[in-house]
Amino acid sequence: MEFSVPRHGAAIVSGWCAALGAMLCLPFWKNFFTPTLAVFLLWLAACFGVLAPRLASSCVRVGGNHLTLRRGLLFPVTRRIPLRFLAGCHIVQTPLQRMTGTCLFFLYSSGCTTLVPGMRKADAECLSAKLTHGGKLL
Repeated sequence: MEFSVPRHGAAIVSGWCAALGAMLCLPFWKNFFTPTLAVFLLWLAACFGVLAPRLASSCVRVGGNHLTLRRGLLFPVTRRIPLRFLAGCHIVQTPLQRMTGTCLFFLYSSGCTTLVPGMRKADAECLSAKLTHGGKLL
């Protein structure tokens, strides 16, 4: 079973990062307009030109004994978690994500917490049901 992150889900998460950059640039806007504008435009380019495609490349595969998370284009990162070490999962939705049908999917295992941002809500619920198997983890 394989699940991927849609582009609009990745764009929403990148928009959060862009909003954070705008709030951080706000105090410097009056005194240093041109450098602040240049830094903000560079931040926007990084958010939507680098972060969004990297998040959109996220892929979750469930095998017989393990769960594989793959993310990245130029430098792909693969995280493999044996199913017996999974401790739980959590689905979080913001109001904007509710409108678009996406969510944040957290996976908890012994030793790490993994976030899959921008995943489709239906995919996250299906994956959660498969991993928890009626309330008991596999």
